[in-house]
Amino acid sequence: MLHLIASLHAPGIHEIAHFVDLARTAERGLLDAVFVDDGLAVPTADGGGGPGAAGGLEPLTLLAAVASATQDIGLIATMSTTFHEPYLLARALASLDHISHGRAGWTIDTGGDLDEAANFHLDEPVEDAVRYERAAELLDVVTQLWDSWADDAVTRAGVVDPRRVRQIEHIGLFFKVRGPLNVRRTPQGWPLLAQQAGSSADEAEFAARYAETVFTPHRDVDKAAGFAREVKSRAAAYGREPHLPLILPALVPAGRPEQIADVMQEWFEAGAADGFVVRPPAAAGGLTAFVNRVVPVLQRRGLFRSGYDGGTLRERFGLLRPEDHFPALDPLPRADFVPTLAVA
Repeated sequence: MLHLIASLHAPGIHEIAHFVDLARTAERGLLDAVFVDDGLAVPTADGGGGPGAAGGLEPLTLLAAVASATQDIGLIATMSTTFHEPYLLARALASLDHISHGRAGWTIDTGGDLDEAANFHLDEPVEDAVRYERAAELLDVVTQLWDSWADDAVTRAGVVDPRRVRQIEHIGLFFKVRGPLNVRRTPQGWPLLAQQAGSSADEAEFAARYAETVFTPHRDVDKAAGFAREVKSRAAAYGREPHLPLILPALVPAGRPEQIADVMQEWFEAGAADGFVVRPPAAAGGLTAFVNRVVPVLQRRGLFRSGYDGGTLRERFGLLRPEDHFPALDPLPRADFVPTLAVA
């Protein structure tokens, strides 16, 4: 079964109603999620500064508003590992997962060009090796923070059991974080982890190790299939499941519904795609046409769902919920740590 995500790319548009309308259209079409790309500088003619996705609106803020206007559609935000601190990032993503009742996802952005770096006290672009080393450590800290609460840390009476909340005491090359997070464990445990990756070895290796779904720009089916095989082979070397990460190339639906469906089916059957990131050429009109005309063709061919079956975004992608790794029985209180916590 194909996975379909709609991009909310709309440069220059700031009206929240526009993005809510796009998300509702995607939800009407039963798509898995909507995706907000992001950049931390004004886009330049040479492509620097990021894509300027949703008119410059900050993704998590935008998607929190979208969450209140939708019910089932997943909400995937791009957040930089180069220019964010892990505690604030973990808290923000956990908050979105709570607000949306388990629909949050994170596209891990490892960029760091000069246009962005200049907005963060830097005079040079961030070196590739530094970006990926920082990203790996940040991801480790963020997931530890998400796991710093047991699933049963809050009783039915709303009381926090201090034995079921722990400090992470992380000290690394880039970060020193005591923890725990001040937000309880989320419906998904962790939000869905996505990454955009092209052809570079660094991107492929990072995606193979960490990403659960990968958004790619490939337009040639053979090259895309080769990339998918390479990334999944690298992932297997890390002991991951054979189907991970899921590969979602970009799709600009530019012909007739049957032609578009033919291409999607060809890529799916060739192992070049587990689904697609739909990037309509004309904002709301393009997405509406895709939902009204292409989705029914895919459904008739048995390639796409005919209804939502509930559950979280991770469950929709066939991903297990990460365990909290707290012992089942822990009768002894921790005398060294008795926090006073507000439950989000």
